[in-house]
Amino acid sequence: LSLIVENVSKRFITKHKKTHTLEKINLEIKPGEFVCLLGPSGCGKSTLLNIIAGLENCTEGRVTLNDKEVKGAGPDRAVMFQESALFPWLRVIDNVEFGMKIAGVPKEIRREKALKYLKMVHLTKFQNSYIHELSGGMKQRVALARALTLDSEILLMDEPFAALDSQTKNILQMELQQIWWETKKTIIFVTHNVEEAVLLADRVIVMSANPGRVKKEFKIQLARPRKLENVDLVYVISDVMKALKEEVEKVAKAEYDSDWNIEKDIILSDSDSDMGIGI
Repeated sequence: LSLIVENVSKRFITKHKKTHTLEKINLEIKPGEFVCLLGPSGCGKSTLLNIIAGLENCTEGRVTLNDKEVKGAGPDRAVMFQESALFPWLRVIDNVEFGMKIAGVPKEIRREKALKYLKMVHLTKFQNSYIHELSGGMKQRVALARALTLDSEILLMDEPFAALDSQTKNILQMELQQIWWETKKTIIFVTHNVEEAVLLADRVIVMSANPGRVKKEFKIQLARPRKLENVDLVYVISDVMKALKEEVEKVAKAEYDSDWNIEKDIILSDSDSDMGIGI
């Protein structure tokens, strides 16, 4: 059975205006599938993830998982955010065990599962460290291990690598592919990075600028494990980029001066400089 998003719309009403964030989103995500939601800033992809997680309600439509309507957070869906949200006063092992402890899992089973997933993210030797002793990438690996211990059917990831440097991000992208392969979990991953989406996903859902709609869907039928230097990957990235470019331009035109365009402003120039005159 699958996760089904049916005609989901979301509107926010403030004192001054009504904002239509999502409009008529329809998706079906099969068990074990890795799906990336890709779109420009403000297109509602994180809002959609929160609705699937049960952390927000939709204005219209519904989300069903295994034929049951999602009406709140539940143990069948684990969420990993951009910030690791770890407890600095707890050791790594205790952070990983925390969700299981709240769920009432016995101590011996908690420890066994925590060590299993710490080994999966290659942090066993840091199990007794405190959070301030870890790098940004290590913190996200702890957060991932904690999410995996909950044995949820679905792992929801909201730009979890966005704040990391490119080398750390590349390592974690490779690790996540391996973990997904081993655990067979359904993963829904939010990103605004085209390369990341194509590298990780079975399917990339490109969303339009506000209000967010499903603009185009790409099935990524490339062998795994994938690496960014693979030639085939570069061609697919180029195709997805074309679909996303129009939406990025819409957002930029709404935020920049009227004379801005994406081609013209690829190179930043100093208006007071005479460099290049006469060439």
